[in-house]
Amino acid sequence: MTDAVKSWVEGYRKAWESNDPDDIRAIFTEDAVYRGTPADPQPWVGHDAIVEGWLEHQDAPGSTTFEWHPVAAQDDVAVVQCVSGYPDGPKGGIYDNLWVIRFAPDGRATEFTDWFIARR
Repeated sequence: MTDAVKSWVEGYRKAWESNDPDDIRAIFTEDAVYRGTPADPQPWVGHDAIVEGWLEHQDAPGSTTFEWHPVAAQDDVAVVQCVSGYPDGPKGGIYDNLWVIRFAPDGRATEFTDWFIARR
């Protein structure tokens, strides 16, 4: 599972840097659910909504820093700890993230939830 998690996170980072709809779609199943926060009342559901939401909140290529490591992976679920940096711009700052990712057998995410907090 660790190789699958690594591959998925690399795909996520590729999509984050490119903002290419095909890169975004490549890491999610057609009916995936993307939650920007755990209590998100309107998660993005399906490729079209995920791509639309992603592009509405996109970061310029090369404008972020990112470090990560897996915390746990079992069966079809992984938890990943990340540190995301935004040196400039409206999101400016450093964020600690925990991602909970549920995987389809083909390695794409069926569910993604981001738990994050800004450092002070």
